[in-house]
Amino acid sequence: MSKQAASQVERNQCPVYTAIRVIEGRWKPMIFRRLGDGSLGFGELRRSMPGVTVKVLRQHLRQHLRQLEVDGVVARSVRHKLTLTVRYRLTPHGQTLGPVFETLWAWGVLHLARPGNTGAGVSDSQERGV
Repeated sequence: MSKQAASQVERNQCPVYTAIRVIEGRWKPMIFRRLGDGSLGFGELRRSMPGVTVKVLRQHLRQHLRQLEVDGVVARSVRHKLTLTVRYRLTPHGQTLGPVFETLWAWGVLHLARPGNTGAGVSDSQERGV
């Protein structure tokens, strides 16, 4: 096995890498936050995330929701009444991420409070690879 292949196997079997892969993404933390309060329809979820264009949010939000569904942390339910209704909720497995986000929040507060920290971090353009 090549060094690169061995590194890939290590990364795929690393619990920390696996957890980060599930929660990483520009909108995933906000999705978890919103769904932590209960199930929401796509429109409700989209409207609860102000400050971004509808076009960009629709594209990214759908992509993130699909990935979270594949990872088993978000469930999608479809109801056929007069109109098609789609709702999203955290699965019991997804709810186990609550303490993880609480810990990340607390760490972020401490990190932002460090002397000289501007809170800038990685810029949006760096995050998108621009």
